[in-house]
Amino acid sequence: MKLPQDGRHIDKIIKANLEKRGYVVTNGPVLAGPYNADVAVTYADKWVWDITMYMVELSVNLRDPKTGFPLATGNSFHTSMARKSPDEMVDEVLNNIFSASPQ
Repeated sequence: MKLPQDGRHIDKIIKANLEKRGYVVTNGPVLAGPYNADVAVTYADKWVWDITMYMVELSVNLRDPKTGFPLATGNSFHTSMARKSPDEMVDEVLNNIFSASPQ
């Protein structure tokens, strides 16, 4: 679900990464549920300034589309000296989600 204030198109990066993993993905604005989907993906990105703007943190949540209940969560946080591109941040978060062992 695309955040209204997302001018950097993080939703499209997440969509492309999930498609690369073999998932069928549609994206668009946040709408009132329930959704006709297996999973709803939400995200929050935080950007800061240090000579240039960069993404310091990305959180991605996989939610039940009918209830909104979180099924899985991933996070990536990198300060200025260890910054990563948005593509790398998305890949890191989704790798963390899909490689996590169930508890």
